[in-house]
Amino acid sequence: MRIELDKLEEKGGKFAHVYQPEELVLDEEGVRLTEAPEVAGRAKRDGHQVRLRGRITAAAEVDCDRCLTSIRVPVETEFDVTYVPATDYEEAATAELQAEDLNLSVFDGETIDIDDLTREQVLLALPMHALCREECQGLCPVCSINRNTETCGCETTEVDPRWAGLKNLRF
Repeated sequence: MRIELDKLEEKGGKFAHVYQPEELVLDEEGVRLTEAPEVAGRAKRDGHQVRLRGRITAAAEVDCDRCLTSIRVPVETEFDVTYVPATDYEEAATAELQAEDLNLSVFDGETIDIDDLTREQVLLALPMHALCREECQGLCPVCSINRNTETCGCETTEVDPRWAGLKNLRF
């Protein structure tokens, strides 16, 4: 979905879009959308700048960081992003990033791609470390079975081969 600035009035306007399955690709390993993202918000124009505020809802499946089991994660996030034309940004660019620059994006001056904003906000809303449960035991480092569902007799104490010779020393 794109917002064309020549059709956007100074007072702004509303936008909304429900993505079809496979329409939005996240390009992130271990993350799959299970519920079509919905984005809704308002666009307000102020000279060359455009401010977008709104809400995104979706659901995704991510892999548990310990046992790789799929976990369903609801996604609900709000956004407030100001877009400036690339030419204006290059003129005002400084070497140091300021706090107000964190919600600043650059566009070509004619259209704003909502798909990129939605993809970015969905990925940012996902947890950095996903666990299927707090007590997750993960995978066995030797035989790779899921320790939550099975047990194995593998010895998991590793001895660094560089220190193995010290085991034979007697005092």
